[in-house]
Amino acid sequence: MAQVTIPVPDSILNTLNMEIGEITSSMCKEFALKSFRDGKITLVQGAGFCDMNIYDFISCVSQAGISIIDYSIEDVDRELAQLNGNCQ
Repeated sequence: MAQVTIPVPDSILNTLNMEIGEITSSMCKEFALKSFRDGKITLVQGAGFCDMNIYDFISCVSQAGISIIDYSIEDVDRELAQLNGNCQ
């Protein structure tokens, strides 16, 4: 597994009043949320990146106002047409 090192000035640590572990966790979560929102990673990958279970990551995604299901109108129409065709 690759690791990334990001220098954080003491002044930032003092201003944020956070421990290194908290900053790391927060940065991982924000990166995973952005990557998921941009369609670059899945929910499972985001949860793994944040060392969370899938349900906790889904909760974070929801709290961030990010749609978990990204269906276009065309996708919904196509699926409804398929359902209607199978039910008749």
